[in-house]
Amino acid sequence: MGNENNRKKLCIPSLVLGIVGVFFSLFLPFVSYGCSIPGLVIGFNKKKKDYNSTPGIALNVIALALSVINSALGIILTVKLFFASNTDEE
Repeated sequence: MGNENNRKKLCIPSLVLGIVGVFFSLFLPFVSYGCSIPGLVIGFNKKKKDYNSTPGIALNVIALALSVINSALGIILTVKLFFASNTDEE
C-alpha cells in the first residue's frame, strides 16, 4: 500500500516528444531533430526526481538514431546519384 504513494509519474512532455520524433524520423528528419533533442533535455532534467522519464528518453534516442540513419542515407544516395549523372554526361 505504501508503494502506491512512492510511484513515479511518467514525464509526459518527454514521452510525447519521443513519440512525435519517432513518427517523423522516417519522413522528415529535421522535425525529429527538433522534437527529440528537447525531449532528451527534458528527460534528463535532474530537478524532477519524482518523474520516471525512462520511456521518453528511450523513444527520443530511437528517434535520433533513425533520423541520423535517414539523413546519412539521403546524403549518400544524393552524392552517388550526382557522381553517376556526371560520369554519364562525359
